[in-house]
This record gives sequence, C-alpha cells and structure tokens, in this order.
Amino acid sequence: MLQKYARFVVNNAAQVNSIENGLRMLTYILPGRFADSELASEAIYTLLSFVGVYHDGLLTRAAKTGLLADKDGRPIEIEVSPFNRYQTRLSKQSEVYRITALMLSGLQFGEKLIEMAVVKKYGEKMRWKVVCWIEVAKVVLRLNLLQLSGRRMVTGSVIPERLVDPAQLGPVKPTAKAATTVRGEAGGMDGKAGGGMMQADGVWKGKRSGLKFRAVRDILSQTEESANLGTYVSAEARHPETISPALSLVRQYTALGVAGELLFILRPILYVVGIRKLGKSDWRPWALSLLVELASRQMIRTDLHAASDRESPKRSVEKDELSRRKWLFLYYLLRSPFFDRFTESRMTRVADWCSNKPLLNLVGALIHDYLPLWQQYYFYTSAS
Repeated sequence: MLQKYARFVVNNAAQVNSIENGLRMLTYILPGRFADSELASEAIYTLLSFVGVYHDGLLTRAAKTGLLADKDGRPIEIEVSPFNRYQTRLSKQSEVYRITALMLSGLQFGEKLIEMAVVKKYGEKMRWKVVCWIEVAKVVLRLNLLQLSGRRMVTGSVIPERLVDPAQLGPVKPTAKAATTVRGEAGGMDGKAGGGMMQADGVWKGKRSGLKFRAVRDILSQTEESANLGTYVSAEARHPETISPALSLVRQYTALGVAGELLFILRPILYVVGIRKLGKSDWRPWALSLLVELASRQMIRTDLHAASDRESPKRSVEKDELSRRKWLFLYYLLRSPFFDRFTESRMTRVADWCSNKPLLNLVGALIHDYLPLWQQYYFYTSAS
C-alpha cells in the first residue's frame, strides 16, 4: 500500500504539491471563521508538516535513483545545498542524531496544536505545565544535537530541506531512469578514496564525490575561441562549499561559542519559568529573555569571527542561521507585556485602515484574526 502511494506521489509530484500549498493557504484564512476554527486550522497545518517531510523523503530517494524528469520528460540536475549536505552527513554519521532530529522536528510541528488542545480541554494552569514540559524536551534534544554534532551550531531546522521543487517535475518516464544527476551530495572529502568511471557520453564521473568532468578534447572542440573557453570554465567553476567536507560547513565552537549556544538553547526555559512565577504582564521575564538572547548572539558572533580570522570567512549555513536568529528578535514585539502596551493598538489601527481598502482588506482581516492568537497562545510567538 505504501509503495503504491509512494509511486503515486513521485509520478504526480506537481499535483500533490499544489494540493499541499492549497491546504496550507486554507489554514491561514480559517482562524476566526467558526467555533474552534483555529484548532482545526492548526491540526491541518501540523498534519501537512508531517506529510510534507514524508513526501520530501520520497522525492529525495527518487532523485538519488534517477527517477525524476521535468515536464518535458528531460532529465533534471539537482544541486544539493550546503545545508542539506551538512544535515545528511550528520544523520548518516549517527543514527541517534537522525532520531533526535526527527523528534525535535516533530515537537516543533505539533507544539501549537498541543497547546491549543490542552487549553480547551484542561485550562490555563495545565497549559503552562505542558508548555514547560515541551520546552524542557526541546532543550534536552538540542543539547543532544549540540554534543552529537561535535559542538557545532544547532540550526533552526535539523532535517534536510526539500531537494527539488515539485512544481517543476513531470510524470516519471522509463527513459528518465538513472538520468537524474544529484550534484554535491557526496561532499568532497567525506567518502573514502576511490576511482571513477567513464560514461558513454565521454564524461568522467568520480566514484567518491559524484562530480562529473568532461574530457579536455571535448571542451576544446566545442570552444573555438578563448573567450568561449573562459566562459565555460567560469560556468563550471565549483564554489569551495560544494567540494569541501560536509562537516566543515559548520565549524566547531570554542568555549565562548558553546557558552553562547547554551544560552540560546536555554533561553525559552528561562522565559517560561519567569512567566509561570511572575505572570505574562511582568516585564522581567521579557527583559531577561531579550538580554540572554542578545548575549548569546554576541558570544557566538565573536567566536565565529575569531574562527574566520584563523581559517576562512563564515560558511553559508552559519550565515543563514545567524540571519534567522536575528529575525527572531521581531517576536519580542508580539510578546506580552510589550505587545499589550505598544504593538496591539498600532496593529489594530493598521488592520482597521486596511479593512476599507480593496485587496488590502484581506490583510486587515488576517491581522484581526491572528491578534488574539498571538496574545493567547505561547508557541505562536515563542520562536523556540
């Protein structure tokens, strides 16, 4: 049964992706439409998150076995991102890491739904207990990932991203078998030493790295002028991150970086404990959380900057994660008591203004629908 479903998803990847996107859009407009609509919306979104990960796995396996083709039936070439290389390498290196990453991702997918269900079933007192348990579980899982990765940065997402855009895929054809090329997955020097093989089209493929190289005589025969040769070389040039070992894409912390990462991991627990002790309207949990996060960011940046001076500039995975963490500071505008004192009234005025304008009235309606959710539910603004 599962094999039939897997074949259906691979054969109809574009259509399945359209259905997923349509249902996700539905979850954004459901809140406020009927009783318990926010619970139904979050249940759909959580289910789609789990199903999306499963579908990504199916497409990834199909890509590795050369089953994917574009809408015209032509073989596609897939470039594996540095983030995917890094996470895939860690998962292959340690089964415990893979299971821990899946458990953490599952908690992140379902935390909002769990909080909503507990509030509706058991009330506020039990809600904060469950929230605290979830945050403790995530802290334990992240500390485990920090250790298993060799004291490296724990990224926001700890499972590989989607390898290919399903909207660009067509139905699988027999001629597409073994035609898909997945570039950069083996990761430079991660594998054992080995030779390669010459394919029928005159391209040499490395057995260890999976990289392909054309014969010099073929290149020269197709580049009559030096300018064309220069263009070809520029186009085929490899970025250092595509051929370097996967684990080198995120560097190991020194003691300062580890301390900063620990602060970032522990910050949600400090915030939740502060809320339980002092209440949401008290400024101290909000301010303590902000100060801890600022200190964490500065310590990590200092550690990576020192490493950049010793080795090379920050890697793209590190840059992307630091950028993501920078944007997380915006959530402080949506957390009480700052939200109650400053943000709510201003956002309400913006929503009221948009409500009288064509097209913008949709934005105004969404703001009105989500304001109570941001105020009532912890995980909508926790950024944990």
